[in-house]
Amino acid sequence: MPKYQIYFDTIRGESKYNVDIDEDEVLDNVLDEILHDLRERGDVLQGDGSPQVVWNGRSLDFVVPLPQQGVRPNDVLRVSTVSING
Repeated sequence: MPKYQIYFDTIRGESKYNVDIDEDEVLDNVLDEILHDLRERGDVLQGDGSPQVVWNGRSLDFVVPLPQQGVRPNDVLRVSTVSING
């Protein structure tokens, strides 16, 4: 199972996790579980809005597996929030 380094921008600062994600899993399924674990540890994402995952300067699609988006094992991903001004 490929392992990825994911940094989360939380209210306490940056939190790093090494996460195993199957090649056919999508972020939509995996991210909810990781964010739940973060909340249980007392960490929440900084800011209001929807989470976004950025790799190599671009936002990733939550419903396409990482390898299909060009992401390789051990690549670094960053999770933050996107605010939508209304």
